[in-house]
Amino acid sequence: MFGGERLKNVNLAGMNLHYLNYSLEYFLDSMVKYEMPNIELWGGFPHLYSEDISLSDAARIRKEIESRCLNLVCYTPEQLMYVNNIAAKEPEIQKRSMDYYLKNIEITAELGTNLMLMTSGWGYYHEPIVEAWSRSREALAILAHKAEKSGVTLLLEPLQPFESNLITNVQTLKRMLQEINMDSLKGMMDIVAMAVAGDTVKDYFEALGAGLLHIHVIDGTPSGHLAVGDGNLPIDQYLKEIDDFQYHGYLSMELAASNYYPEPDKAFLRSLENIRKMLY
Repeated sequence: MFGGERLKNVNLAGMNLHYLNYSLEYFLDSMVKYEMPNIELWGGFPHLYSEDISLSDAARIRKEIESRCLNLVCYTPEQLMYVNNIAAKEPEIQKRSMDYYLKNIEITAELGTNLMLMTSGWGYYHEPIVEAWSRSREALAILAHKAEKSGVTLLLEPLQPFESNLITNVQTLKRMLQEINMDSLKGMMDIVAMAVAGDTVKDYFEALGAGLLHIHVIDGTPSGHLAVGDGNLPIDQYLKEIDDFQYHGYLSMELAASNYYPEPDKAFLRSLENIRKMLY
């Protein structure tokens, strides 16, 4: 036990990514059933894929969330499984990707949250990184301006090296945030991406300070988006360090392993129970 009441009362949030074989309503009802008042909403098929819905559909989903007295803390449009890449070399791919994220910013506002997760895209790994970095920076700046007008803050998340060759650690994250330098673009921490990069909790808080607005708390080996306890990362130590930095945001459980898809409640409960044992 550590830290006491502040961390106990603030932080945990459930996420629907590993519920993709179940309806969105099932996921929402599960969060109510298991007394999880906060959610991060993954925007992917079949729950909420922006290519298939209108803003009125997003308003309907907001009502479904609010009718259950759930608190939507962040909207996370799918960014890796589908064909979107804001740093793409091909103009047609980049345009389609920008249209996708611009619409998702509008959906974020319609859903009633002010946070949307964002990633950097990637460049071809056999070509110089500088051009892809420039394309990503220009795209993120455009999206940040749109977000600012919409009352939304984008949360820039580092990826693992097999997912991107642009923002993959805390230093590249800090560099991109500094180059764009807008209040509507901030940073977040994914524990698995942090561990894979060899970064630490301290590195993130020292680099981003109060600009660290969101955390994905998941286990790994070190890769993988596993329920806490299913990997070998020192989650207890990480949580203590997060508490030491007086973090006031949410700890969201982004479970994504495909073996959780048949019975997502079991994985969610296992992760939740293990985290609660560490916190309380």
